[in-house]
Amino acid sequence: MRRVFGAAAVIVLACLVLAAGCTSPQPQAGYVTVRSVDISIPDGQPPSNVTGVVVVPYLDAVYAEVDEVDLQVSVKEAGTDIVVTETVLPIGNLTPGKTAREEVGLTLENGRRYDIWVTVWQDGRMRESGSVNVFLPDRTVAGQRLAYSLLTVSAIDVMTPDLDADPIALDIITSIANSGSSSGNLAMEVRVVNLQTGITAVRETRPLGVVGAGTTEKQVRVTVPNGYDYQISIRLIEGGAAFATSTGRITLAPPPQVVLADGSVLDSAKSTSPAFFPVPTSTPAPPSSAQVGQFRVQSGGAPTPMQSPGFAVALAAAGLIGAGLLRRRR
Repeated sequence: MRRVFGAAAVIVLACLVLAAGCTSPQPQAGYVTVRSVDISIPDGQPPSNVTGVVVVPYLDAVYAEVDEVDLQVSVKEAGTDIVVTETVLPIGNLTPGKTAREEVGLTLENGRRYDIWVTVWQDGRMRESGSVNVFLPDRTVAGQRLAYSLLTVSAIDVMTPDLDADPIALDIITSIANSGSSSGNLAMEVRVVNLQTGITAVRETRPLGVVGAGTTEKQVRVTVPNGYDYQISIRLIEGGAAFATSTGRITLAPPPQVVLADGSVLDSAKSTSPAFFPVPTSTPAPPSSAQVGQFRVQSGGAPTPMQSPGFAVALAAAGLIGAGLLRRRR
């Protein structure tokens, strides 16, 4: 009997020791987070069609030191996935209790609205991402004369001589009405973005010459790969000042095949009028100063903590010890 009680006592002590070891708290894994983001626009920049912008993120390490941290700053056209520019900056290690301040300089075109995305990566994994909305006004001296333009756009058409050609030529035809005398020198800024890839296929400025009194048609031809959908943005300029803008889409991607009940494939040829292009009115007066929204976190959070072994391992080990002692007693 004494041997039996001795074996039982050993088993109980072993369970207590193992359970105490298994239930000790596990250290919380450290991770990186974005405390806030400031957008700085330095004063004293001369009149220009671009503006220098400084993105200032503040990064914190939570719970423990973290290493292999990278900072990614991406600028996209507001409300889209079209990337204007992108920068990746290696940060290295971050220590808890010490907020890291970083600066990323950007040069962005005026007269547009952007979403500036700030993303932090830890050990090659995306940890947190958020964005802030920014509008940059036109800062050209000529831009102050927008309200006095006597030019209007009455129609915009997009045509092609061959819808099946690859690459395909697109003719952007603009009807411009002049209610005054002869205009100044006109130009058209054209930007064509592939909506499937997000890549800018065309970005250039074409001279249009002058427009006399009455209505005149001006044509600009661009060439892009066929079989994709495109967003076309145009900006009409007189003497350096924009007087009209418009953005439209053209559908060139083949439609999905439709298989009928009898197994035949529905003939869905390309539309003969795949373009949708709204007619612009005179450019409304944009805000005269830059607008910066609030930084909002879109995704992120603390990593999932590791689970401790618990009592199951302790009981399993105790059972093995008990089995060994009983075998000896027999």
